[in-house]
Amino acid sequence: MPTRAITQFVAMITVATQAAAGQAGGAAGIAIRGATVIDGTGAPPRAGYTVVVLNDRIAAVGPTTSTPIPRGARVMDGAGLYVVPGFIDVHAHYALGPLTFDSTKRPVAMHMEYDHAAAIESLKTLLAFGITTIRNPGGPTRPSVAIRDSVRLGLLRGPRIFTAGEVLDATTAEGLVSTVRTVDDVRAEVARQVSLGVDYVKLYALLRPELIRAGIDEAHTRGVRAIGHLFLTSWTEAANAGMDGFVHIAPGTAALLPADKRNAFQQRFRGTQFMLEWFNFVDLSSPEIREMTRAMIEHKVNVDPTLVTFENMAWGDSARVTASPDLRYAPAGIRKAWNIFTLTTGWTPDDYAEARRAWPSVLAFTKHLYDAGVLLTAGTDMGNPWTVPGASFHRELELLVSAGIQPLDVLSIATRNGAQSLGILSDVGTVAVGKSADLVALRADPTKDIRNTRRIAWVMQGGRVLPRDLMPKE
Repeated sequence: MPTRAITQFVAMITVATQAAAGQAGGAAGIAIRGATVIDGTGAPPRAGYTVVVLNDRIAAVGPTTSTPIPRGARVMDGAGLYVVPGFIDVHAHYALGPLTFDSTKRPVAMHMEYDHAAAIESLKTLLAFGITTIRNPGGPTRPSVAIRDSVRLGLLRGPRIFTAGEVLDATTAEGLVSTVRTVDDVRAEVARQVSLGVDYVKLYALLRPELIRAGIDEAHTRGVRAIGHLFLTSWTEAANAGMDGFVHIAPGTAALLPADKRNAFQQRFRGTQFMLEWFNFVDLSSPEIREMTRAMIEHKVNVDPTLVTFENMAWGDSARVTASPDLRYAPAGIRKAWNIFTLTTGWTPDDYAEARRAWPSVLAFTKHLYDAGVLLTAGTDMGNPWTVPGASFHRELELLVSAGIQPLDVLSIATRNGAQSLGILSDVGTVAVGKSADLVALRADPTKDIRNTRRIAWVMQGGRVLPRDLMPKE
C-alpha cells in the first residue's frame, strides 16, 4: 500500500476511534438507574435495578439500593424502562441487490447486482431497531467480508457482523452462488472462501449428501461453521454429518414425509410453493420426524426459522405484505425491485390458499422443535422480498409467540440463543457483568406483549448510546 494511502487509512481509524470514545461512558462510566432488567437468560424481569457500564463493558448489575454508581458517571434515568440485551438477527443478508433475469438463455440466467448504498443503509436501520449483532448467511464473498471488517474497524456504523460468502450449490446465479458439482469443487470453494475471511460457509438446496458431507468436513477442518438451506439432502442426513445449523423452518424434503404421502407431495411440486406445501403432508409424530429431531438434538444443530419470510410468501398477494407500513424501512432501490420479482412470482390463487392452509403446521413444527430442545434463534432473511431491515425482526418475534412460545422465552431466543449459536455467548447475549454493553431500553414490558420490543427508547452498542436521529422506532 502506498505511503499516502497508509496515512489516510490510519487517519480514518484514529478519527473513528476518537468519535467512538467520545460517545462512550469512558473511565467514569454510565449508570442506568432504576430500570427493569430482563437479562436474556429466561429469568423473570427484575425491577428497580441499576446497570453500570465502564467503557464498553457491563461493570455491575444489581438492585439500585445496593449498587454503587462510580463518581462522575453519567446517570441515565431507567424509571419505566425495560433493559434487555441487544438483539441478534442471525439471518440478515445485507450484501444483496436487485435480481435480473436473462430469459434468452436456457436455463434462464439469474444475476444479482450488489447494492453497496443499500447495504450501508440497512446496517444503520438494523441498529435503530436494537439489533446489535447479525449473521449474514450468504452474499457476494468479497463485499460481505469487506463490510464486516469495515464495521469492526469503526469505518462504518452497523451491528457486529459474522458472515458467509456466496452459497455453494449445483445451480448457477451470478453474484449469489458459487457453482459446485463434485466433492473436489466443494472442498476447493470452501478453502477459497475461508482464505478470504468468511466466518461460515452456506451449503444449499441442490447439493446431494456426499457434497454436503464434504462441505461440512472442509469447513470444520478449516475452523469455520457450516449452515445449510437444504432440499436434496434431508435434515437428518445433514445433522448426522455434523451440520452446525439449518436456516429456514422448511425442510422441504420428501424423505421426511410419511412414505404414503411422498408421491402426492411430489406431484404438487411446481416451484417455491413446495416449501410451504410440504407442511400439508408432514406428520410431526412420524418416525421420520422423530429420527430427524433426535439427530438434531444429538448433534446440537440450531435452527433460525425465518417465519416472517414465509408469512410474506403465504400472504404475498395481500396488502398486509405488499403495502405494509414497514416497507418504508427498506432501501428504495431494493423495494422497487420487489415490485418486479418476489419469491411468489407466478403463484396462482390456489397456491396462496394452499400456503395459508399450511400455516398452522408451520407454527406447530416450530413449536415441536422448541419443545424438543432444539436451539431456536431469531432470523429474518432480510434482503429477500418484503422482508425489511429491523422491523421484520420484531415481526419474527411476534410469530414465535404465535407458535406458542412464551414472550420471555422468545426474548431469550432473540438474544442469548443467537449468541450461543454464533459461539459468542461469553461476550454478548445476556445482561451480565463482564459482557459487552449491548443493551436496548424499551418503553413497555415485552413479557406482557412481545410487540413492545418495537417501543425502543434508546440503543447502546459497546457502551455507546446511539444517536437518536437514525430513524423512528415505532
